[in-house]
Amino acid sequence: MRLFRDRLAWLAPAFRDRLVRLAGVFRGRLAWLAPAFRDRLVAGLVALTVVAVVAAAWFGVAWVSAARDDGLARAQQRDAVLRAAEHGLVTLHTIDHRDAKRDVAAWLDVTAGGLHRDLAGDEAGQREQARRTQTVSRAELVRAAVTDLNGHAGTARVIAVLSTTLETRGGKAYTGRKRVNAELVRRDGRWKISAVEAAA
Repeated sequence: MRLFRDRLAWLAPAFRDRLVRLAGVFRGRLAWLAPAFRDRLVAGLVALTVVAVVAAAWFGVAWVSAARDDGLARAQQRDAVLRAAEHGLVTLHTIDHRDAKRDVAAWLDVTAGGLHRDLAGDEAGQREQARRTQTVSRAELVRAAVTDLNGHAGTARVIAVLSTTLETRGGKAYTGRKRVNAELVRRDGRWKISAVEAAA
């Protein structure tokens, strides 16, 4: 038993002592075997126990690490959605009749899906309306939250509150708050807004 203990000297003392006790149990239960064969069998059983414990510990660490990585990846995706929603919603509520072509092009850059098709189909009309009414509109994000996120499908939903300022024909600027729901989709690694509607 002393030789067996010496062979396990590299292990932590508490774990080593438990293995030595376990070897004693194995040895007692296998007392009917020839001593040489019994010692080899005991050594093999203890070795299997060590391998099982080490494997269990490794898988436990790997599982915790994977769970932590998944959580981190989801948090990063959520942050990316919020950044895209803030930029996209502010952009969609911004236009200056003096540079309407640039602003409408920015709308198209931050949108996808049906919203993008609708805006692209009426691009000239949007520019002309802004010039005719001498519209100046701008917005700031007050707050926003991701209400749904499917990273695998590349879809997300956001609720946001915007502070908007609207001025037409050089008149008095009107400032108000707008609560909106927005849907986003991931296209070529970028999150873009695919739908916006007023929130209740």
